[in-house]
Amino acid sequence: MKVAWSILPCLLPCLLMTLSLHGQGTKQMAITIDDLPVNALEQNDSLIRLMNRELLSHLSEFDVPAVGFVNEQKLYDQNGQLVPIRYQMLRDWMEAGHELGNHTYAHPDYNNLAPAQFFDEIIKGEAVTRPLMNAYQKELKYFRHPFLHRGDTRHKVDTLAFFLSENGYTEAPVTIDNSEWIFARAYELALRRNHSDMASRIGNSYVRYMLDKTAFFERNALALFGRPIHQTLLIHDNFLNAHWLGKLLAALQTDGYEFISLADALKDPAYASQDKMVTGGGITWLHRWAVTKGVDKSFFAGEPSCPQFVQDYAGIVE
Repeated sequence: MKVAWSILPCLLPCLLMTLSLHGQGTKQMAITIDDLPVNALEQNDSLIRLMNRELLSHLSEFDVPAVGFVNEQKLYDQNGQLVPIRYQMLRDWMEAGHELGNHTYAHPDYNNLAPAQFFDEIIKGEAVTRPLMNAYQKELKYFRHPFLHRGDTRHKVDTLAFFLSENGYTEAPVTIDNSEWIFARAYELALRRNHSDMASRIGNSYVRYMLDKTAFFERNALALFGRPIHQTLLIHDNFLNAHWLGKLLAALQTDGYEFISLADALKDPAYASQDKMVTGGGITWLHRWAVTKGVDKSFFAGEPSCPQFVQDYAGIVE
């Protein structure tokens, strides 16, 4: 007994870290939502604000502390005038207790720009969001890369990382990427065409697909770290999630997930993993870490794909 008790001080820090990271067995996930105030074909502002309110109601129901990443270009009309109702949508997010992040002004592809041009997009993308965050005593601190592109050369990767750090930004990583945007396009088309049966089929398929994707990235995390990690999910501000996010969150909760803030997710030591990858593609941070560690190609096998009927209806190939 003396030997067993003597090792307790050594084991206690590890035990406390395990309980802290995993909530005594509860899986944990941060929800991040791109392209505020809207990513949709619909341009009627009253309908869009209603859509955002539905989306926020799902987040509230499941106590989700989300970060919404803003493309400020979407706040202006064709004459360059700020649209009050679209600005109010951002206030709705703040009033609901969420955070906003910078997703650049017009969602350009970093691969197609010089670093200085891209940095201008970042600065331009905070003109409205930063003062709004300040008004709610919050700091604009997260940046989400359009298309998850961090730079297609070593110089661009390093230059962007330095610029973000110097300007007080934290890169917002993604561990669960997906083709939700294809589902969203198909779903909105079904609504426009009054194809209610197809809309329902797309929605149900979306929930199943997202659960399969989550399980795939869970396996990736276990293979890479030997334990569950705090996952970070990427979805978009659209009608699909306004109508189906509640069902997805309920299914994730049933699967054992607790929803946490992005700040809490980033406390997981996994996010301090080395990322030496340089690529023109947009991939998850789990895959970046895996490539940096030199894993076997089998690590990437078996990732679920968007169902063919959804791709066909959307007119988009995954």
